[in-house]
Amino acid sequence: MVSARERIAHVLRRCAMGAEPDVAEAAPSVDAALARVLDLGVPVPPPPVLPPPADEDAARDPARLREPLGWWLQRMVAGERPIEERLVWFWTDHFATGLQKVRSPDLIWRQHLTIRRHATGSFADLLHAIAEDGAMLVYLDGVQNTAQRRNENFAREVMELHTLGRGHYTQDDVVAAARACSGWVVHLPFVAPTRRPGTEPFSSYLVPARHDGGVKTLLGRTGAFGLHDAIDVLLEQEQTARTVGAKLHRALVGLEPDGRTLDRVAAAFRRDWSILAAVEAIVSTPAFTSDEAVRTHVRTPLEKLVALAQAAGGAPVDAAQAWRVLRVLGHAPFLPPNPAGYPQGRALLGPHGLVHTFDLTTAVAGEVDADPRATLARFGCFDVRDETLAAVAGAPDARTRTLLALGSPEVALR
Repeated sequence: MVSARERIAHVLRRCAMGAEPDVAEAAPSVDAALARVLDLGVPVPPPPVLPPPADEDAARDPARLREPLGWWLQRMVAGERPIEERLVWFWTDHFATGLQKVRSPDLIWRQHLTIRRHATGSFADLLHAIAEDGAMLVYLDGVQNTAQRRNENFAREVMELHTLGRGHYTQDDVVAAARACSGWVVHLPFVAPTRRPGTEPFSSYLVPARHDGGVKTLLGRTGAFGLHDAIDVLLEQEQTARTVGAKLHRALVGLEPDGRTLDRVAAAFRRDWSILAAVEAIVSTPAFTSDEAVRTHVRTPLEKLVALAQAAGGAPVDAAQAWRVLRVLGHAPFLPPNPAGYPQGRALLGPHGLVHTFDLTTAVAGEVDADPRATLARFGCFDVRDETLAAVAGAPDARTRTLLALGSPEVALR
């Protein structure tokens, strides 16, 4: 049986990137914890703006992302708007693009800001913005998709990964969507063929001569569709709300929704594509706080990093060192391994990941100086096994207690 305090901590672990230990200790009820975690009224410092790169080498230097990454990590640790940070990460993984192929920190950071702007707003607006986003156009070869030489990568992934899900479209639909999405170019300031007077550097634009303006039939709809017309067709499909709503449910609850629950979540979502409406429909279900839902997710390395910094009282995180450790662990922001996003679940429980979890402490300037039970509570763990408590209690100092708590089975799951 899950205790009342563990259930409150569960709500916070699911709706935030860390454990929010101060809220977990103080919240009088699940409802109070939910009200805090869903509160978007708390002010947040503005994100950094990247200065224009001096030359092409500077434009490709990953170090340009150090300050933005530090700001982002601080937002996760500070937890001003927990649900916003959870959803920023959810959509970052959902619309995965990687610096290893995009090779432009400016494009990657612009995409992050686009996701952040829409993360708690309209999924329709987010999907339209991502479809013409420069990082996405480069990552999924949209810039190579022309009327003369079709590239189907984005068309396939936007249906399989971002909207409908596998099995809900045909190859003919992929061809039609690719034709509709053809002709887009990204203005890269040091690549002469992409420059256009009056166009903002790193923004995208349509070149009519490269676009296939012919009639297409997509998912039963026929017209001379362009990119945004095709996105509207995808948003018309009931399956989009069901696929994305089910993924949100799995992320927040940790369980597959039953048919009735999915019907309700999809209906709330599709009404006006409000992301928060879908979230509220999910967290209001009995399944969200059920015993079966508690600790069904494996914590990712990034979530462990944030939990560690929060456990240590909001300790500063060294962004450069965090980047290095998270790369070793396969979970560095801006570097997903493929368009499907980051590894999850049991894939995170191998010996490599468990051993290198302890390296996260090299990126956090602090430790938990408390008794064993309080140390585990700082990680959002209140219902702990006797074996775990004994192991942490046997540590000779605060640093070792912190390490043992970080590596415990309770902290491994959220």
